[in-house]
Amino acid sequence: MVSMVNNTLHILRYKTVAIGSFFKNMSGEHVLRLLVGILVGCGFFAGGLFFFFKIFSYLNGLVDIGQLLMNKIISLGFMAIFIMLVISNLVTSITTLYRSPETAYLLSTPASFRQVFAVRFIDNIIFSTWAVMILGLPAIVAYGMVRQFAVWEYIFEFFLVLAPFVIIPGCIGVAIAMFMFLISRRVSPRTLLIWLALLLVLGITAYFKIGQPSSLAFNVVSDFRVLNSYLGSMGVTSFPFLPSFWISETLRLISAEAGRALLAYVLALISTSLLALNILFGLADRYYYQSWLASMEYGSGVPAKVSVRRKIPSFFRLPEWLPSDFRAVLAKDLKLFSREPAQWAQFSILLVLLIIYLLNLKYFPTEMKDPFWKTLIGFTNFAFSGFMLATLSVRFVFPNISLEGKSFWAIVSSPMSIRRVFWVKFWSAFIIFLLISEVLAFVSNAMLGLRGALMVLSFVSVLLMSVSLTSLSVGMGAVYPRFDEKNPGKIASSAGGMLTTIISLVYVGLMVIIAALPAHRYTIHRMDPTIPFPRFEIILALALMFILNLTTTIVPLRLGLLSMRRRDY
Repeated sequence: MVSMVNNTLHILRYKTVAIGSFFKNMSGEHVLRLLVGILVGCGFFAGGLFFFFKIFSYLNGLVDIGQLLMNKIISLGFMAIFIMLVISNLVTSITTLYRSPETAYLLSTPASFRQVFAVRFIDNIIFSTWAVMILGLPAIVAYGMVRQFAVWEYIFEFFLVLAPFVIIPGCIGVAIAMFMFLISRRVSPRTLLIWLALLLVLGITAYFKIGQPSSLAFNVVSDFRVLNSYLGSMGVTSFPFLPSFWISETLRLISAEAGRALLAYVLALISTSLLALNILFGLADRYYYQSWLASMEYGSGVPAKVSVRRKIPSFFRLPEWLPSDFRAVLAKDLKLFSREPAQWAQFSILLVLLIIYLLNLKYFPTEMKDPFWKTLIGFTNFAFSGFMLATLSVRFVFPNISLEGKSFWAIVSSPMSIRRVFWVKFWSAFIIFLLISEVLAFVSNAMLGLRGALMVLSFVSVLLMSVSLTSLSVGMGAVYPRFDEKNPGKIASSAGGMLTTIISLVYVGLMVIIAALPAHRYTIHRMDPTIPFPRFEIILALALMFILNLTTTIVPLRLGLLSMRRRDY
């Protein structure tokens, strides 16, 4: 036992030495990537902190129900984070615990399988948790600021509550990955993940049906029986056996200074995380090496026993009226996407977020007649859609050219010109991106009950954003390609990807600000017809929007095309 611990600490020690050496010998690109990453992370944290602080400050001023609503928001938010952490750990473990050259090297050393698993499990927890927790930490800090937590209470919450909380979904995600590769000889991981995604969607739908979150959106001007019904349903819909509920209770009990009850929930989190670790490492002792061998066999290129040639799936049979070179490139990109688990598994995370968001909109009160609130809700939805589209474009469109790899010279040496390759990449990404964005805009606006001018404004704005964000990602992806990298996630997190992320987020923010001013003035005009129609503000906004979108479309595309032409392949 002592020898096993020493070997594990030995591996971890040299990992820290390697990290220290990396920081000492950082190139200019790595420094830029680190600074941009820190800037983006701080921006998300600051924005989340401001958002939650404003909400909790308002709710804290409501008598009786405000405290309950704050705890309900924390519980629901951390339930979503729990689901995201399970999916993130599952996706990350595919590359960290199974498809990583470092794992293969460690397994060839005298270290035992359990030691290698322990080291890589720690890496997996860190890689899959830090980005997700940027969403959760601002909520806890904002809650503490409103409830006036002391410094030691923040430390207590972070180390004794959050730490065991993130371990539980980490164990679940890795256990699913282990099981997935163990049965890969009978059921492909892709099929299993599709079924798991369907079960997740059904579970979320069932929760929103049974939990009745529509009670959050009751009409405060109706009779108090609705309020009493809501207060009575709080305990029924909280599900006290979920770790997300335990976190919300620890925050509530810290502010209430109820030490004995607080200790019970903290011990529940710690004991559950220790039990999960014990079960996971027990499974790893018996099955990790077998599952690793199975992962090497799956997709290794060894042909299965086939009697007849399989037909091309209809999914890849593109319409004949499309140009042949366009069909060839698009079909190849679709096949690569479907064959890479990291691609569609990470896409499923964003899809789950969208489903959760749309399911929440279903329970929003749509009978509001006040133009001010309708406009505010519409622009909030517009801003969320824009930031979600920016995330999708950087993650899935930016790496598109780089994923051609070192064999890109074969494409550019073919009769298909570089200019043609570039525009095929743009149009294939734009068509798919436009379909997703317009469907998202229509469904979200319809569920919010937004019609007329707001619906038209949303459609036009989303169209412009689709063109600009696709141009940004394709153009910047050509300016900053990574042909030596096969992982699309690492390509998107490179210096060029982080720079594209910042530009995309700034662009979406400017679009929302430019469109908000005339919409606000028009809303005031509708509320009070004596106030003049905002003709000047509308013309100014249209002009600024035209200049902004023209710049973010033409400049990246020209730079990307010039970069591809001048590059020596």
